[in-house]
Amino acid sequence: MRERLRADREAGLYDAADDAAWFRERYGTLSSELASLEREPQRAPGMIRRPTGETVADRWRNAPDVQARKEILMDYRVRVTLFPVSHPVRHVAGVMHGPDRDPDAAR
Repeated sequence: MRERLRADREAGLYDAADDAAWFRERYGTLSSELASLEREPQRAPGMIRRPTGETVADRWRNAPDVQARKEILMDYRVRVTLFPVSHPVRHVAGVMHGPDRDPDAAR
């Protein structure tokens, strides 16, 4: 980001006095953020799990609208396939659904 800001400044995008002040402030902020990140110890990459105290059911109940609920379903890769009621056998990628399905096969 600092390089992009420098290039924009050199291209003349920050010529006005208030733009120059903004540029100096932003560039200084980026420089201090970069310096603080460089001071952090090197860590091996990996995943960290932190409990949020919120369940999926809580997220579902607190969702403000249908779109938010759709996004929850997409987060968990839920796929819903609808069939007409009159269709006796229902197939989805090798899985049989419906009344003809063997109930013990799912166990």
